[in-house]
Amino acid sequence: MKKEDIQILHNILYGKKITILGHDNPDVDSVLSAVLFSKVLDFWEIENEFLILQEIKEDDTYSIVKELFHIDMRKYQSIGEDNQRNIVLLDHYQTLHQGKVFACIDHHFTTREFDYPFKYVKHSCATAYLIYEIMKLSGYMPLKEDVEMIIMAMLIDTVAFKSTKTVESEAKLAKELAKKYDVDFYLLEKYGLALTDISSMSDESIISNGQKWYNYRRIKDVGSSYLQLYGMPTDKIINKWLDLIAKKLVDVGADMLIFLIFDVKEGNTYEYRVTCQSTKQLTYKGILSRGKDIMPKIEAMFLNS
Repeated sequence: MKKEDIQILHNILYGKKITILGHDNPDVDSVLSAVLFSKVLDFWEIENEFLILQEIKEDDTYSIVKELFHIDMRKYQSIGEDNQRNIVLLDHYQTLHQGKVFACIDHHFTTREFDYPFKYVKHSCATAYLIYEIMKLSGYMPLKEDVEMIIMAMLIDTVAFKSTKTVESEAKLAKELAKKYDVDFYLLEKYGLALTDISSMSDESIISNGQKWYNYRRIKDVGSSYLQLYGMPTDKIINKWLDLIAKKLVDVGADMLIFLIFDVKEGNTYEYRVTCQSTKQLTYKGILSRGKDIMPKIEAMFLNS
């Protein structure tokens, strides 16, 4: 991104009331990047709002955001559509919600083209890092709490920089920023492992954790969800979850549901591709990125079939 791009983005958004939307079932990066971008728009004196257009669940994302940054996500909850909204998409590149999309800022790879007035999409540790780049080029000086949000989003989206999503130069910068702003990096690193506490979750919550929907050929034709665990459950437990996923596949009318288990203990990724006909299991060495390594292959498979 160049300084000229910032001016283009500013000109596109200026004079409008902007609605910032992260993706549905938001994760930490989705929430924090939206909060950070709202600060940029305030700095530009552009009226804006960050909305989460669904009921907020008190899940891991909710807990981390509240514990570390004293932000209650429920204040952003707004149920209802409005086709007059002027939307900026953060941490995703398409939406089912009504309104006109003026800009998209995202760190997930896609081969698809979208006719938005402004797009900034590139492989990065987190969308919050892209917002940091915009802050620098805008002349906005981040506060300590801003830097904490940026680093937290980067850590949690890369499993504390253990994932294949990690961009080493960005990870190095995160540590330098932590030192410069006197941020407790090791506290954030602990949260960055983002282990899923399945002990208190229902089976439905487990198979829907981190649920995202993708519109490759039609609305909601593919879904994905994941668990981040320290050690793998038994085959019996996993098979029970897969049976529930197969039933959910039929209930929602989707073509495929991708269920991922990231085993932080052994450093492996387990992918289960569930269709009405079968379940295919794939095992990978390393903590793979859902957005960078897994879903682009599924997208290509659907778009090329």
